Amino acid sequence: MTLKKIKIINVVIFFLLSFLWHFMYDWLPCFLTSIFFPVNESIWEHMKIIFGVIIFGSLISLILMNKFKIKHNNFYVEIIIKAIIGVIFYLLLFIPLYKLIGKNMFISISLMFITYVFVEFLGYKILNLDELNINIMPVILIVLCYILFGLLTYFPRHNYLFFDEVKLVYGIPSKN
Repeated sequence: MTLKKIKIINVVIFFLLSFLWHFMYDWLPCFLTSIFFPVNESIWEHMKIIFGVIIFGSLISLILMNKFKIKHNNFYVEIIIKAIIGVIFYLLLFIPLYKLIGKNMFISISLMFITYVFVEFLGYKILNLDELNINIMPVILIVLCYILFGLLTYFPRHNYLFFDEVKLVYGIPSKN
């Protein structure tokens, strides 16, 4: 097993986990799942899918890299950079298409796959850099990002990024 093969496997794992991530809050609605999984169909809430899948899926790759004794550096740096860049990259591709043609599930899913390919390529490059020795900062950034996700889930901005066009709500839909 090589690092390149693990990165290819990761793209598949990320893609499959995305479908699971999409429905977790519906299956287990509570405060904790509302922070980590999308609570509605808004663009912003779907960024939790990309962010969370990259974080969790990268932990699977760490297990594989350790099992197969594959040399790698900067894992914690890689994981946060991939997660943040993944969200930004997806939005930069998605928003112009959304404004141009509206919501399209095929385009959304395709862009998600392209995002995962891009971040795994980026991750491959980061893991092959010389050791950066900044392991605690990425962990702090992950925690801060989830605090932001939580705050914006319970106190969403009132613009199109946070609006669920299916249920016509911002934030967590009521259980009427």
